Amino acid sequence: MQHGEQSGAKKAAAWVVSPNGQVKREMPVEAARGEGAAAAAAGAGEEEEVEAGGMIAAAVGDGFEGVEISVRIDLAVLHCPLCLLPLKPPTYQCAAGHLACSSCHGDVPGKKCHTCGGGGGGGVYARCPGLDTFLRAAKILCPNDLFGCRSYVAYHDAAAHQRACPHAPCSCSEPRCDFLGSPPMLLAHLVADHSWPVSKVPYGEVLTIHVPETERRHLVVAGGAGGDDERVFVLSVGALGVARAVSVACVRANAAVGPRYRCKLWAHAPGGGAADFVHMDSAVASSAAAPGGEVAVDEEARFLMVPPCFLHLLDAGTSKEMLIRLSISIDTDIDMS
Repeated sequence: MQHGEQSGAKKAAAWVVSPNGQVKREMPVEAARGEGAAAAAAGAGEEEEVEAGGMIAAAVGDGFEGVEISVRIDLAVLHCPLCLLPLKPPTYQCAAGHLACSSCHGDVPGKKCHTCGGGGGGGVYARCPGLDTFLRAAKILCPNDLFGCRSYVAYHDAAAHQRACPHAPCSCSEPRCDFLGSPPMLLAHLVADHSWPVSKVPYGEVLTIHVPETERRHLVVAGGAGGDDERVFVLSVGALGVARAVSVACVRANAAVGPRYRCKLWAHAPGGGAADFVHMDSAVASSAAAPGGEVAVDEEARFLMVPPCFLHLLDAGTSKEMLIRLSISIDTDIDMS
């Protein structure tokens, strides 16, 4: 049967969600009789197509385990009627059908129902395992699906997932640019639309970058040896008096997502020996926007100060550059971003 079609006079099944969270399938009398006759003629094991919420779910016999359908649900069903927050297991219900989340259930002594009242006739809350099962199965697509996330999460966990989602969008720091996208999307945008330079380096290896005097940022894509777990970093250069302040940030909307990183930076003096350099070893900060070259200088700033004498004069003699060496590694020992 094609999507959305009905054969003959057969009417579609109605999936009903009751206020206490129970989901049941209601059939019109004529359709129920017709299906009963068909089942008797065909016997057990015949496949039945069920139309619900615009999708077709095929079930063999009486078994529905593993079959998924799309349904429309009143949002109020998924929220506690008392605190209005999303319901999550464990949930509670009195004999009259009034619901409460675990927090609201614990607010009154004796497990008395808030709605029924605390008098002698008031209902008493008890666990509602049927609703718990429904809430665990009620899943939605991550709100960051536009930015590449394809995860389906329980409705009550959607907010927490969104805060920690690795696809959470980051913004472009270029003036008058309102681009918003996941870190890989932002990387492609900065390179294609704003001509930011980019380099790649495996974790733990050293990358040499020639940074022109006028350059304020350089994208670095670091990852595993096989290109796994790639992350986008930005090397930013800001003014610190006559010196330069060089910093590295990981581009991600939430520092709690994924591992922490450490960065080693070296700046080498022109024509100097092995000892003529400045060095920094620091945890890597995170940023929800690709830094545009401004480096915050305060007591918590993580930057490498490069003196003006460390600028290399180019062959033409009209411009200068810094010789920066960079290494990024995953750090499992720190608890900071």
